[in-house]
Amino acid sequence: IDNVEECILPQRFFRINRKYLVCLEAIEDIIVYSGSRLQLKLPFCVHFDKTIVSRERVSDFKNWIDS
Repeated sequence: IDNVEECILPQRFFRINRKYLVCLEAIEDIIVYSGSRLQLKLPFCVHFDKTIVSRERVSDFKNWIDS
C-alpha cells in the first residue's frame, strides 16, 4: 500500500489506516467512533472490516476533508 500511496493524487485519496486508502468522492458519511476515531460510510463497501480512521490519522484526515 505504501507504493500505491506514492502514485495517487493526495487531493483525492487519503490513507485512513494501515489497510485502506479512500477516495474523497466515495465518502457518504463520517461517524464518530470510539476512542477518538472516525468510521467512514462508503457505498458498495461490502466487507467485514469497518472503515475506521486510525487515531493517529484523525487530525490529518479532518484537515484533508476541510481542504
